[in-house]
Amino acid sequence: MLHEYDLNIQYHNIISVAVGWCQEERFAAICNGTKALYIQNLAHPHLKSLITNYNAIRILNVTAHAKESCIAITDALGRAFVLRGNFYKEKEVAREVMHWHCLPLLASAFSLQGSYLVTGGLESVLVKWTVGNLANHASEKKFIPRLPGTIRYITTDNVHLAATLNNNSVIIATTANMRIISTILECGGLSPMARALGPSLVYHRPLGALLLGGRPGHLQLYSTTTDKVLYNVDITQLNSIPLTRENLLPIDTEVNCIAVSADGSWLVTSEYRNDGISYPQERLKFWSYLAKEGNPFVLNTCVNFSHSGCKVVSISLNNIGDFCVSAGEDQKLRIWKRELNIKQKIFWNCITACYYSTGIRQALAHGILNNFKNTDMHDVEKKSMPYLTEVKKNDVVEKLINIKEDNSLIEMINVNAGIEKNDGNDVSGVAISQDGSLIAAWFGYKLTLWDTYLGNLRTTLSHPALRPRGMDVKFGNDDAAHYLACTTEDCLAVWSILSLTIRWIVRLQPSCLAADPFSNKMAVVTRDNDVFVFTPHSSTPLIKKEALVPPSTGILKQCCFAASRGDSVRLYMTKNDSDIYCLEPLDVDDARLEVISQKNVPMSNFSMLLAERQASGIRAPQTSDDNYLSADTLGKAALAQFMSAAPHMMPSVSLLCTTFLEHISGGQETKPDDEDQNTEDMEVDVESDDEEEQIIKEDDTYSSSHPILWQPSYEQTDEKRIKKILNDSVLHDTMLKSLFEAE
Repeated sequence: MLHEYDLNIQYHNIISVAVGWCQEERFAAICNGTKALYIQNLAHPHLKSLITNYNAIRILNVTAHAKESCIAITDALGRAFVLRGNFYKEKEVAREVMHWHCLPLLASAFSLQGSYLVTGGLESVLVKWTVGNLANHASEKKFIPRLPGTIRYITTDNVHLAATLNNNSVIIATTANMRIISTILECGGLSPMARALGPSLVYHRPLGALLLGGRPGHLQLYSTTTDKVLYNVDITQLNSIPLTRENLLPIDTEVNCIAVSADGSWLVTSEYRNDGISYPQERLKFWSYLAKEGNPFVLNTCVNFSHSGCKVVSISLNNIGDFCVSAGEDQKLRIWKRELNIKQKIFWNCITACYYSTGIRQALAHGILNNFKNTDMHDVEKKSMPYLTEVKKNDVVEKLINIKEDNSLIEMINVNAGIEKNDGNDVSGVAISQDGSLIAAWFGYKLTLWDTYLGNLRTTLSHPALRPRGMDVKFGNDDAAHYLACTTEDCLAVWSILSLTIRWIVRLQPSCLAADPFSNKMAVVTRDNDVFVFTPHSSTPLIKKEALVPPSTGILKQCCFAASRGDSVRLYMTKNDSDIYCLEPLDVDDARLEVISQKNVPMSNFSMLLAERQASGIRAPQTSDDNYLSADTLGKAALAQFMSAAPHMMPSVSLLCTTFLEHISGGQETKPDDEDQNTEDMEVDVESDDEEEQIIKEDDTYSSSHPILWQPSYEQTDEKRIKKILNDSVLHDTMLKSLFEAE
């Protein structure tokens, strides 16, 4: 449109267009984030005008009435203007001002009849204004407050309104009483502070879902099967800091590091906040997993200032979740152990702190900590608000509007104010072995091994190729438990713990490293978004995918293995904008990413209404490999029947012994020869609808978690003998009759 009608409008990454009616002709109203509103007649290209906002405040959004000559604009000061009249002559335009918002308004929409105007912006509050001919209710307002994100777009119909938020969610409300009736919550939507700290991504196997960052101070439990967010877990348990005109980017306390044990029984999180003015906030929290609760994670232990107010950079748990190691910017490792207190309640205790250097220099260089100790405070500078009228290079309003497409907003937030870096001794990656006896940690370019129980340094591994500093480290699992994989800024290396030598080394630029806790597979992702799946035994990759995602769209920052079947691999990756990518086998069902047992999903009010078991009357013939008789199940049934009988009704043990042992072991007597001659194999007709031969067929999610009590095999087992074993009870009627007759 801009080129067709020869409109000289400069593009500032902010554009809003509305089409309405004026003098019974179609026109387009365009704003580009400046103080000007452009009006263009669509039937007559020469008919155009320019309307300027009051006080030269920037116009951010425009919407048009569906029938009348009326438009509404919103500006960076939080005002909404309803314009009526002849838009081709600015002096003939009447303006109605509606001002309740105090922050920039990003979205607005008229109702279909034009009697109401709905606005929303950075306050996360929807406001419905009464406009039009309702003179008795002019400027009447109704609100929907405390929405979980910034409002970006609004649309309405006769009954409902829908608003999209910057956390990838959509809310649907009624226009009459302004009540939310539904929320469509999708994955993603990181806050600016969470983007600055970096995304987190782990896979929780009992729930079959991903744990990743979400709205401020929360973790999302995202199911890849339903493509929905199951839970929003409040980690920080703090209210978010509201935005002000002087500070549109407040720094909230955010989750910066998470780890989950291999069995999913424990979750460890670290939260951090440092605005460079107040004392840094840092907490380490241990959460226990309870499948039957409404919230799957319950806080067990909270440790304030676990690393003296310095940010935690890495956390690792062993497979069973009884040992944890955390590394912080205070250049120390802290080993945590799960213990029982006097009241026999579980809690986590720090058993020792390990450091390669004294850490004194780092503490003295931490100006924020020392300024508070010496009561040396400085006044907070009063910030100006140039975004109201000017469009500059680093426009904060433009960054907030295009936060999904532009990640440069994170460069404007300094999350490590007052902390100096020391590449020679700073801790980066940390890992704990499968059995929890050994800890590996990077101190600069030195890879150190520590004893978990004693807390002393076992050895230091170094190599000229590992300079200038290490990034990540992972222990091997399964048959590769004696290997240690590590990454630096430009190489991937595998060490042998037995010989303390490098097994192999490859030159690349890794961005993240992951290890499968239940196999010997590992994965590394490079800064070119190349993905390699390998085993520590060999440098030849099992799977190689080059440029999985174009690097221009963002670099994959985190990756993790998910549950897979057999030797297949399922790998999840995420970028800084919280987009999730999955590398999975080609033969996977297109309708879902993975099979997740519904028995592991926490119970809800709606899941209780669903059938626990689904059955079908037809099934395909079973192969000989799947046919077996569970002796353990038969033994349990025999024991239950034996224990349920009254003692005085029991016959002598000598009479019960043979039959009872047969039921426990599932054994069968030798068949007579005449039965073998008369017995013939039966053919199974898959398409038969005989009601007497209907067999229940269980779905995969049920059969994988419940033992199959019985599956008939007409080729290998005598059907008549099987029915006789299953129908005969331990206490035969003839046996009891003969016993009482003898008495």
